Amino acid sequence: MLKITLFVPLLLLFATALRAETETIKVLGIGNSFTNNAHHFLSKVCESVDGVNAEIGTAFIGGCSLDRHMRHAQEHEADPETGNEYVFRLNWKYMGSHKSLKEILQYTDWDVISIQQVSTKSYKEETFYPYAKQLIDYVRQYCPDAEIVVHETWSHSVNSPRTKRMIDSDAMYEKLHANYAKIAAENGLRVIPVGTAFQNARATEMWDLKPNDFDPENHGLVYPQDKDNLPDMSKSLNKDYMWRETDDGWVVKTDGYHANTAGEYLGALVWFQFLTGVDARKVTYQPDGLSDEQAASLRQIAYETVEAIQPAGCCSAAAKAK
Repeated sequence: MLKITLFVPLLLLFATALRAETETIKVLGIGNSFTNNAHHFLSKVCESVDGVNAEIGTAFIGGCSLDRHMRHAQEHEADPETGNEYVFRLNWKYMGSHKSLKEILQYTDWDVISIQQVSTKSYKEETFYPYAKQLIDYVRQYCPDAEIVVHETWSHSVNSPRTKRMIDSDAMYEKLHANYAKIAAENGLRVIPVGTAFQNARATEMWDLKPNDFDPENHGLVYPQDKDNLPDMSKSLNKDYMWRETDDGWVVKTDGYHANTAGEYLGALVWFQFLTGVDARKVTYQPDGLSDEQAASLRQIAYETVEAIQPAGCCSAAAKAK
């Protein structure tokens, strides 16, 4: 069963980001590596649908939280030589580093700008205050005409060390979902429900990953003989395990919070339908590494997740694209 919370006034559903098929929607995500995950395939997803034109900007600092975004913004306002910590991408093309958020906000006339919390704080309500509102106000200072939205991030894999050490994956989702919904409601913003799409996917047989007892520190595997003997990750939406070359040779590394190819594709599909109003099932782009069945499943999940809060075609003339 799909899980979603309707947390914005109905009229906001008709706030359109793309006003005509010939226009280009300019989107900026302010965040961290999770923003990168959601944007990795987004430009290619948009390009694969006739009538959809988009510029996707990404302003990110690895592991950056709302309070850190505001700290750098305030530093830069006090001294333009400081707070220049961002990497900037446009349509996944590297545009430079050591940028200030102010510079990126003024780069163009952005139509939609997203904010988010870092995943390790996303389930902690107190970490959103007062920083989310401060960041919203800062964005409005330089982009008064842009629609600000909230990027709902996802919970960690059931096999992530963070899940085993910090908080259960389902409990994490429930808390972060409530926190993002609350911030959105308090500020009259819409939410891009990527975290909910992950949760909905995990409720299906195809993406129902089960916990394992694999110990990445004591596994007995040897590279290259065992390079294909890592735990099965075919049902995961996260980067759970990988081989990595170090000065001491090849070792097994674990993650479990960043999105893998499937998770990145799902995130891009949710962003796509949310931004354009076009049914995600119309997307023809499919990244390498996914089967046709897996890709179709993720397109369906993205469609159903966004459709639950924003019926396809209600917000954009781009929905006319066939």
